[in-house]
Order: sequence, then structure tokens, then C-alpha cells
Amino acid sequence: MSPPAASPIRRATPDDITALVAIEHACFAGDRLDRRRFRYLLTAANAVTLIDEHNGVPRGYLMLLFRTNSSAARIYSIATHPGHARSGVAASLLGAAEALARRHGCRRQRLEIRADNQASLSLFQRRGYQAFGAYPAYYHDGMDAVRLEKTLLMCDRPAGKERRQRAL
Repeated sequence: MSPPAASPIRRATPDDITALVAIEHACFAGDRLDRRRFRYLLTAANAVTLIDEHNGVPRGYLMLLFRTNSSAARIYSIATHPGHARSGVAASLLGAAEALARRHGCRRQRLEIRADNQASLSLFQRRGYQAFGAYPAYYHDGMDAVRLEKTLLMCDRPAGKERRQRAL
């Protein structure tokens, strides 16, 4: 039996907004991105949204923001549809985002994550992200956010499936 083919990760377009909103609603109880915000981030902002699909079905997305004259990229949002949790979607999206940030000349990648989201915290820590601060009562329900950062070495080579992801 041959190994499963890598899931295609591509840049999202405005045609993906309905799927992105559906993933957002399936993943988050509050602080959700709406159609209008997705449209802005896909068309006008200095951002790239990556989407993971399998057999034409969107399984997750990662939104990466870039600032002019900054050496850091920011993961604005990452979500995996609950029906595809723990299947490597988030890890693949993260690897693709790190490669994209490197190509943009970024030396660091940052994000905020709920302090009670142990699964995501573990994923980011396994990938080399380190806590460097917190935002008290950052989320709609009063939960704190942990600030994470990873230094992106230009010589880092992603492994396995991530290496097969081509220029996004």
C-alpha cells in the first residue's frame, strides 16, 4: 500500500469564503471572522490565506499577515474543521506558512493562542514555538492569550509532506 498523497495546500480566493466561514463557525464559539472580514483579508490586506483541501473538501485554513518593514509574519488565524482534527492538517498548514514567511524574507513567525487550548499549544511547541508573553482576558470569554514566536532560519528545510508543498 502506498503512502497517502499530500493534501494540496493552496492560496484561498474569494470563492472560498463560504467554506472558510463554515470552518470558522465549526471551530469557534466567539471571536469569529465573518464574510466581510474574510473578503477584506483575501483581497485588500497584506495577507495570505492558505487552505488545505482533500478530495475538493476544505479541511482547514491558516491566515498569515505581513507588515511592511517587519521581519515577523503573524499567524492571524488557524483552524481545522473538527471532522479533520488530529489528521495533520494544522501541521501541514503551519509548515506551508513557515515556508511562505521565509520566502517573504521574514525571520520570525508569531501568534496568539488561547491559554486553555492544550492541543494547539502542544503542536506549536513541538514545531519550535516558544512563549514570550501573554495578553490577559484577550478572548471574548475572558480567557488569556499566550504569545508564541518561532525564529525562522533560512536554512530550515521542512520534512516529509511539507517539503512537497510548492510555491504558494
